[in-house]
Amino acid sequence: MILDAHTHIFPPEICRDRVRYLAGEPDFALIYENPAARLVGVEDLMGALDSWGARGACSFGFPFTDTGKAALCNDYVLEAAKEHPGRIIPFACINPALGRAALREVERCLAAGARGVGELASYKVGLGEEVRAALGPIASLCHEAGVPLLLHTNEPVGHDYPGKSRMEIGELYSLVKANRETTWILAHWGGGLFSYELLKKETAEVLKNVYYDTSAGPFLYNPAIYRHFIGIAGVRKLLFGTDFPLLELPRYEKDFEAAELSEEERTLILGGNLARLLGIDG
Repeated sequence: MILDAHTHIFPPEICRDRVRYLAGEPDFALIYENPAARLVGVEDLMGALDSWGARGACSFGFPFTDTGKAALCNDYVLEAAKEHPGRIIPFACINPALGRAALREVERCLAAGARGVGELASYKVGLGEEVRAALGPIASLCHEAGVPLLLHTNEPVGHDYPGKSRMEIGELYSLVKANRETTWILAHWGGGLFSYELLKKETAEVLKNVYYDTSAGPFLYNPAIYRHFIGIAGVRKLLFGTDFPLLELPRYEKDFEAAELSEEERTLILGGNLARLLGIDG
């Protein structure tokens, strides 16, 4: 069973005329001002899932700072889940900096059937103290609701690219430590946080509810990362995510082959782990 933990879809009005949605949205402009950055709707995602033979995908829009834009995307994702039950797994997406308004939007979406929250991100600001404080109440709400929180993370070193935040591993660890009962999915291999699961003290408890997704991995890491990850954190903490439409399954399969993953490891990564996490029957 193939389940994608990380895909983006947008309503047709945003796909048709993204320029209208750039004003006052520096994070959205950072990634999508370039017309080469693809914006797709649910039918594009469904076509991709069918071509891969995939069961379904977690889907979300963008963490707009304008609540109306965020709600527009969230409503689109929720409606897509109704039209494609069991295949589109809706997540609620909002900018954490909106404070109480962000919490109200998350509560609204969870009541309407969202199965998780994310991908939350503050691309330009990063994970400073103010952002971590804003994320705390959302993390608590996710814990109370029994749903995962998918957070944008990235490696603090290496080449720059649109959407790479100013983010330190210590900041990310502090956020998770302060909200350790929340189930976290850290996008983009958690920015390398998994490597600290090697430490003898404290990290086993702090990171016990942390999962990591593979989204954008082929652009960021050598395929050897799979073997290192499995040796450090264990195969059951790794979730297949494409960051569709950025990448699709065939590109990841090349890295699976290069990493010489076993059939069992592939089965768990490609969907078994996420199915267990979300309570999806195989």
